[in-house]
Amino acid sequence: MQLQTEIEHLFSTQQKEWDQLRSAVRQLDDMKTKTFSWDDQLHVNVQFNPARSALMEASPQRENKPGVCCLCEPNRPAQQRGIPFLDKYIILCNPFPILRNHLTIPLFSHVPQRMGKKIRDMLTLAEQLPDYVVFYNGPDSGASIADHFHLQAGRKMPVLLQGDHELRSCLTIESENKNEVEELFDDVLHYLKGRQPEKEEPMMNVITYMDKNSYRVQVFPRRAHRPSCYYMEGKEKILVSPGAIDMAGCIITVREEDFDKIEKQHIIEIFTQVSLPVI
Repeated sequence: MQLQTEIEHLFSTQQKEWDQLRSAVRQLDDMKTKTFSWDDQLHVNVQFNPARSALMEASPQRENKPGVCCLCEPNRPAQQRGIPFLDKYIILCNPFPILRNHLTIPLFSHVPQRMGKKIRDMLTLAEQLPDYVVFYNGPDSGASIADHFHLQAGRKMPVLLQGDHELRSCLTIESENKNEVEELFDDVLHYLKGRQPEKEEPMMNVITYMDKNSYRVQVFPRRAHRPSCYYMEGKEKILVSPGAIDMAGCIITVREEDFDKIEKQHIIEIFTQVSLPVI
């Protein structure tokens, strides 16, 4: 729990020092939300979060050089402080929060957003943050910065821990043994690579967290970066670009008109279009 305590202190001091973060946290407190349910099996929150507009519209293919990448240390806001982790990451307060205590955790080095063997780092972080979810967005699956590897984390919400449902695929791994989880994740990754052999990395979102003494990993396989409604014009357009949090059950909208008009059928269509069915 020591790291959690350090993070609580970081958020407290950063809100005093950094006007942007303080304002963003206050906006999160007042954010409009609504919930849709499918019996008691799946609940989906919809959040109106206009501060994330620029991130929502980012192209996943853009390439930032280290000199302009906002996750590289020289380019981060002067007020932004962090906590080193595993001698290769820096834990930062996210100034565009979706969750309570929303963190961005980039590598020190400017390398592409590829999972590789970093699932162990996610498990280690989840282990030290038992009240948090740790998540990863693939470069074609919700990552707004696709050329600098980073994880994210935030306080747990029940809607993020629901797992599989017929509306969207979710492969779940659970074990008290970290090595076993890592091996099973490699098996899942191998299977997904077989489904998308043309991809350098299969499209996916990953959420990890601790469930008592067990490590829990949820993998959301993807077949599309964005649903068709993202590209529509006029009244048919709904600006939604799903990442891990959306796939788990908290859909982010950045325009109030989209928040107001989104209904259960839209959510069904979004999940159906971006989720990769698995056997």
